[in-house]
Amino acid sequence: MNDVRQKTDASIIKSIGLIALCFLLTSTSWLAWEYHLLTQVSAGTADVCTMVTGYLLQALGIGLASLTIRHRESLIKKVFILALLAHFVCMLPAVLSPYTAGTLAFGFLMNLACGLIAGYYLYDLARHVDSGHKATAFAAGYGLSILASWLLSRIAGGALYYSEKVLIICAVLTVGAVWLSRIRSGKDSGANRAEEDQAEEPVMRKSTPQERRFILAACLLVLLFSVVNSSGFAFPASDISGTVNVEFSRLVYAVGLIAAGYVTDRSRKAGAVMALSALMLPFIILALRGESLSAVIFWALSYLTFGFYAVYRIILFSDIAKNKQLMCLSCFGLLAGRVGDAVGEGINLLLSGHLTVFVALTAALFGAAVAVFFRMYPALYIPEAARQQSEKERFARFASEHDLSSREQDMLQLLLQKKTNGEMADILCISENTVKFHMRNLLQKTGCRNRNELLAVYTQPEAQAGR
Repeated sequence: MNDVRQKTDASIIKSIGLIALCFLLTSTSWLAWEYHLLTQVSAGTADVCTMVTGYLLQALGIGLASLTIRHRESLIKKVFILALLAHFVCMLPAVLSPYTAGTLAFGFLMNLACGLIAGYYLYDLARHVDSGHKATAFAAGYGLSILASWLLSRIAGGALYYSEKVLIICAVLTVGAVWLSRIRSGKDSGANRAEEDQAEEPVMRKSTPQERRFILAACLLVLLFSVVNSSGFAFPASDISGTVNVEFSRLVYAVGLIAAGYVTDRSRKAGAVMALSALMLPFIILALRGESLSAVIFWALSYLTFGFYAVYRIILFSDIAKNKQLMCLSCFGLLAGRVGDAVGEGINLLLSGHLTVFVALTAALFGAAVAVFFRMYPALYIPEAARQQSEKERFARFASEHDLSSREQDMLQLLLQKKTNGEMADILCISENTVKFHMRNLLQKTGCRNRNELLAVYTQPEAQAGR
């Protein structure tokens, strides 16, 4: 079992590295594009193009990644690599073009590619990292990218984003992301992997009407959270903009992310409540207008707790995707979040000169978010708590009912982690023929025809508990 743990740790580290590389790549290219655009158009126009249109195009790209996973899951890695290459190709004219039309057109295409890239690493997180480490892995990858971005902003006072050197950095990050995605499958041989993919291509399951209503409600929840977060952080900002160091806030945010990952992996319920609580802080900051010291303290606290919101919207759908065996849902948290970010920024731009209306609308949306949250709370967190407490007992009961040997239990544990025959052989230090022998015995004892059926039989009690 030590070998299993080592392989699991290696998988988590790969996911952290992939998330960090992709976040840093897309955030660096996005900032370089924004700074270049600001030399060509007004600040207001740039905000509409980057934080409204750009975010919506990222949501579209995430949606395309989700559709790929839904209909041809085996193609998502190729789509990811193509998106990385397209992202870099589009970035060149987006940050170098002397013409506004070229900057906008290629910048929009770059944002579309950003969405496809995000869709893949969210899928990778849901597919390859177990529930007890997902939030930590995501938060660590995101936090590392924030710290690296802060270091880049320190170079020559941020002048790096205006220079051609930023292209070299993005080229290196692109190569790194491609390389890391290609080693994700480790030592799988081409022939064996093709044979196994053909035999174990996941069956495309249709969601039930009840599941669709649940998914729509979860999307609405994340959408409302994102709108309130985006607009809520805007209305107190002007009051303390001269007091707070925005660059230092990135470091506080990174610390908040790490804390959020740690807490959320130990209690999904606590992470969700903290994410909801974070949305109240902008209202507190607004109430402290004129009291600069108190406002700054709450501003720092808001950046710490903002990490819980960022982790929450990803992990919510990552868990749903894994529990319901619908991996295309792993992207929905960021998809709904990006739409909410765009709507929130649009509200900010439209109502920035009407503070009373702005705050009243944000407060109404916050009330709606609270209502939806507590409406979904029993379905989301009470069954999840019960599952976390009984997972070991459920595994032991299943093994006892089917008289599984210790080796067959190892096989089942790896199967639940979606490991291939080659990966199982490598982890357990046995041959692939031995793996197939134990797998046949496992299927015979459980009365299943294939792996997918075995997974369905094992997870059936979990699905019933969630109803």
